[in-house]
Amino acid sequence: MTSLSLDYWGEQLSNAKHGQKGSILQQACNTLGLSKDALYRRLKANGWQSGKAKRVDAGTTTMDEEAINMMVAILNQGVRDNGKRIMDITTAKSILVANGYRCLSTSQISRVLAKRNSAVSALDKAKPHVQMRSLAPNHVHQVDPSYCLLYYPPGRKGKIQRYANDAEFYANKPENIERIKHLRVWRYVLIDHNSGALRVRYYESAGETQAIMFDFLMWCWKQQQGSPFMGVPQILLWDKGSANTAKAITNVLTALKVKNIPHEAGNPRAKGAVEVANNIVEKQFESRILFEPVGSVAELNESVWAWQEAFNADKVPGMNCKHSRHKKARFDVWLNIYKPENRDYLRMLPDEQICRLLLTRTDEDRKVQGDLTISYVHPRTKSKLVYDLADLQHISNGIKVTVSPIIVGDSPDLLVGVKTPLDELVYHQVQPIEFDVSGFRADGPVIGEEHERHADTQIQTASKEADRLAFPNLSEDEIKKAKKAKVAPFEGRLVAHSHLKEVEHEARITPKGETISPDSPIAQQISDAPKRKGKVLDSIDLRMMVAQCLGRPLRVNEIDWLASQEVVETEVNNVVEQLHMGIAETPVLKIAR
Repeated sequence: MTSLSLDYWGEQLSNAKHGQKGSILQQACNTLGLSKDALYRRLKANGWQSGKAKRVDAGTTTMDEEAINMMVAILNQGVRDNGKRIMDITTAKSILVANGYRCLSTSQISRVLAKRNSAVSALDKAKPHVQMRSLAPNHVHQVDPSYCLLYYPPGRKGKIQRYANDAEFYANKPENIERIKHLRVWRYVLIDHNSGALRVRYYESAGETQAIMFDFLMWCWKQQQGSPFMGVPQILLWDKGSANTAKAITNVLTALKVKNIPHEAGNPRAKGAVEVANNIVEKQFESRILFEPVGSVAELNESVWAWQEAFNADKVPGMNCKHSRHKKARFDVWLNIYKPENRDYLRMLPDEQICRLLLTRTDEDRKVQGDLTISYVHPRTKSKLVYDLADLQHISNGIKVTVSPIIVGDSPDLLVGVKTPLDELVYHQVQPIEFDVSGFRADGPVIGEEHERHADTQIQTASKEADRLAFPNLSEDEIKKAKKAKVAPFEGRLVAHSHLKEVEHEARITPKGETISPDSPIAQQISDAPKRKGKVLDSIDLRMMVAQCLGRPLRVNEIDWLASQEVVETEVNNVVEQLHMGIAETPVLKIAR
């Protein structure tokens, strides 16, 4: 399309009389094969102007700031954790209109949002991320299980290997769930974050399990014949899956002194290295078995072992397997672990049976003895060891501490958890005490040569500080003597009870009680008691029996009255009845003699 033709049609439109512009525009579109919008864009790009005066409100919008901000907020909320958008501009506009907001057309809203960097495409972009670094090989390992491209485990019931087909085996289709339920090959991948060296192993299973995860980690971290990659990491980064965060797995990680960091749900970038590793295995290895089938999962693991060793060493023919970050073979960078500054990162895996034992063990409680020690049967030595806790904060004899063994390293150390005053559990690594051939502590003081005592615990220190406050300007020995002599604390200046004498009480009116007439039949029976047969009760027995019958303590006037009477045991009920009669009329009885 030449500028000459555009000039011609632009001139025609500029000189068009009233009512002719529409037909000229249609002819131009038909001749040039353009839509009206496309034609106008070409004409404007060629310098043509329509001659219309520019609107004074051009560049502004009739949609106010509050409505625009609400639109952005609604669109920003309408995104699921997996990144899928469930709210579009049309729906958000409908919600705003229903709530009384004035809105532009959908296309105009899109342009307004684009100018504010709030377009849907901008909101959907991934959040900016920061690339994290690891300090050395075996500092950080990342692990992630995923489906293998094989959905039929090869070698089962005569079936040959079969590739997963997304259309046929889409997991969310109900009719396919039962078909794939027991027919999955799982790919477990681990990568060393620093060097990029990876480990791959396949398992036949219906899903992720603790047993498989444990087996995979042990296989990755033990020394493999002919391969340099080995050892336990300091940090393990993985999913928050049920198999990963199960207590059995975390017990082993704690014993191996591996910091367990499950990544935040919906944040795959947190373990992006292993996500990339899964993609590499799928594209660069599993694609190969399509052309050279395997007969079993064991054969699959033999093949992937040969591939991963060649890949890590950058020895796959015709391929550049160097890492994109350091531009070197992955094994070459991993071997940096033998440099003097990195030797602490090479921690060898203990015997697998010891690790397996910890799968069924949980943290245990131990009571701190009087000498501030605890005992524990360590799985490495299989014998009882004694650990001194005297130097730990917040320790005192008699409290309970949480213990778990550490099985990595040369010493059978113990991880001891002590609760702080704020009820926080703080862990300390403690070594066992060494004993001489006679069974004494090797670091114990020798009789006649030296004398030592435990340093004060925090509780003892607090107690002594309290004593110094109560007995100021006295030494520790003087305080002991003062306490033994019952010297008043605080130099006797602390008022403890004398102030109670100054307490003023409200005046109370004492009610008058009704006098028991000596002529009443019951009073007469009481007075005649000595004339009848029976043992006369002494005053204490009489008061106890009457109080028990009344179900309450006796009042002072009742005690005085009973003391003046001689009552046999058979007359107690009469006494109680007389007192009840007096109580029903007045709360206090007065006895007339």
